[in-house]
Amino acid sequence: MAMQMFLVAMKPGFSQETSRDVQQLVSKNGGFILMVTRNGPVVALDDSRVGAISSHPQVRMVGGVTLNPKGLAADRLQRIFTENLSKQVVWPRSSKPGQ
Repeated sequence: MAMQMFLVAMKPGFSQETSRDVQQLVSKNGGFILMVTRNGPVVALDDSRVGAISSHPQVRMVGGVTLNPKGLAADRLQRIFTENLSKQVVWPRSSKPGQ
């Protein structure tokens, strides 16, 4: 069981409602939404849960994502991922950043 980054590619013609449905499915399976793109969300998910996401009728495929740490956009994407992840993690009162 390892948490990995995946792009969830949606089938053509998907709606925002369908995208939200898939995002909720990711959350229910212990995953996190790192970023939402026009083609589908980028998620952090235990690789054993990929099948549950790929079985959604509006998901075309779920594929692994690896950032090139020397790439031009890697720093910016990591900041976006971190900001979105921080909104989804429940921090214990005593360990919340800034307290």
